[in-house]
Amino acid sequence: MADWFVVRLPRASGDPASWIAVDEQGHMLAAPGAGTLAQAAAQAAGRRVAALVPADHVLLTDAALPAKAGAKLAQLVPYALEEQVADDIDALHFAVGRRNPETGRTSVGVVDRSIMQSAGEALLKAGIAAVALYSEASLIAPNPGQVVAWLDGDTLVVASPARAPIVMPVTSLREVFEFLASTHAYGEGVLPATLSLQLVATSLDWQQHAGELDFLQEHFAGARVQLLPQGSLPWLASQIRAAAPLNLLQGDYAARIAGGAELRRWRVPAALAAALLLVFVAGKVYQVQRLDAAERALDAEIDQTFRMAMPGAADSTDARRRMAQRLASMQDGVGSAGLLPALSAFASARAAVPDASLHGISLRDGSLDLRVRAADAASLDQINQQLRASGYTTELSSGTAEESGYEGRIHIRLAGA
Repeated sequence: MADWFVVRLPRASGDPASWIAVDEQGHMLAAPGAGTLAQAAAQAAGRRVAALVPADHVLLTDAALPAKAGAKLAQLVPYALEEQVADDIDALHFAVGRRNPETGRTSVGVVDRSIMQSAGEALLKAGIAAVALYSEASLIAPNPGQVVAWLDGDTLVVASPARAPIVMPVTSLREVFEFLASTHAYGEGVLPATLSLQLVATSLDWQQHAGELDFLQEHFAGARVQLLPQGSLPWLASQIRAAAPLNLLQGDYAARIAGGAELRRWRVPAALAAALLLVFVAGKVYQVQRLDAAERALDAEIDQTFRMAMPGAADSTDARRRMAQRLASMQDGVGSAGLLPALSAFASARAAVPDASLHGISLRDGSLDLRVRAADAASLDQINQQLRASGYTTELSSGTAEESGYEGRIHIRLAGA
């Protein structure tokens, strides 16, 4: 994207804008156009956009600033130029340019913040993403040994070698140039008679001052007039590389104007994409939380079921496999026909002793080992006697008295063992 699309902003509300496309060298790519900024935006796609503000809206000057001030340079500029500006410093925007190695002074652009604001709003409204905002005067390329003067309506911009451009209202060229000579505008000790003059103007603007050509030729070492048949904009744009103009888009305005249009263009799609992403992420988080809660609940149920089925087990690790092994050993050893009747008989015997409870069960070598807790040894013996009355061979052992009751083991010899 080496091409430039140069837009000359309207001087006043209701005035048309004008624009032109040039290549990197400033050569015109198409005829200049004029109209609204919205019409300009339609032709600016794919090109770097530089917007121009009227020359008399910006003070171009220089200041003696520290060579290595770095990021603090912009903070020093207002104080360095305090005596040159009459307006409130807080109402002004200061842009810092290059440092002249010969003079040691740094170029500075000063413009009212309201002008920066209105220019930015106009560009954003039209959808133009400008990468640079220049004063028209800063596009006049310096020419050693020559004064370049651009006549634009009732304004004259004078660029002298190694000096910042001067913008002045003009009714008479004689009055303007005599004033500049008296104020040493070309440099201390530099007389206009030692310089040549190139005056650039449209045919219409030059007609109003053509009678002063003799004065110009006498006042300077030589004077020639360059007429602009297609207007001033093609000439200004042709110098965009040679002039190395000062970009006003700095500080608070750097991103606001240059990137604002692109951000505005993508604001709604970006907001929708962000909303969809937020909904998607929230849904996934909720889903993971539900699955995590369900997993914890399932683990708790497995642990509870395992401990009920296998009392005395230290933990429920690999519960499914261990319970399957226990069930298989019970079925392979004596078959379910002997085990289930024995458990049924124990349930009937326990019914006569309401305060008794089963705390463990194991099957080993054809015997069912029950760990039972009751109020006392007599209650435990009563259950044992009931089982014997039901035809089972039993043995009561390992009785232990505890604070909560009496715990013992009842061994039942299963049928067929």
